Amino acid sequence: MTLGDHDLQLLRRCYLFAGMDGTAYQELVEHVGLVQLAAGQTLFQQDQPLTAIYLVTEGLIRLYRVSPQGEEKVIDLVGAGRSFAEAALFMGGHYPVCAAAQSASRLIAIDAVHFRNWLAQETQRCFRLMAAMSVRMHKLLNDIDQLTLMKGTDRLLQYLLDHSDPDEQGRQVVELEAPKLVIASRLGIKPETFSRLLHKLADQGCIEVQENRIYIADPERMRQSRIE
Repeated sequence: MTLGDHDLQLLRRCYLFAGMDGTAYQELVEHVGLVQLAAGQTLFQQDQPLTAIYLVTEGLIRLYRVSPQGEEKVIDLVGAGRSFAEAALFMGGHYPVCAAAQSASRLIAIDAVHFRNWLAQETQRCFRLMAAMSVRMHKLLNDIDQLTLMKGTDRLLQYLLDHSDPDEQGRQVVELEAPKLVIASRLGIKPETFSRLLHKLADQGCIEVQENRIYIADPERMRQSRIE
């Protein structure tokens, strides 16, 4: 499969490629391909050797780790326009997590060996990439703060506020990107706690739940909500 115009536009906007001149960009584009996954299909396993860096063009990818007891902990949900697995370039060449398609997905695969060799040819390339990755790291640190310093109730409130957008009527709505079980794991709370907190917010008149949509009646009031 060849990359279409939409694929090339997403790739050019990706922070891995955004600062490149035309020659370098064209050189790297020659070493990318497309991957299509069905819902539930595994892309790679934890500790598997790194072969590619990925950019999502359609769908949703679940990144997760599996505990020795077999429990799955969701690390991130990666949607269209976002890349993942680039940190593995500098982490011993193995994927630190598992990746699977949460929904039918389409990905651009960037050859990891060629990309690493391209970086090694010029020090400034590495510095530009490190600068871009540091921005991403700050976001991840904020996510860690939310998971460790905020209570589960506050993490849920922040998630709903961060993922809300106005609909045609101007109401703030959250389209749940994955099943509640998966989102609860991402937020570090138990599924039953997730459901209980949603019910309490609904009882307080802060939200209205309609299947995979959550309407926020009053965002400011919800910011001040106190639920236990």
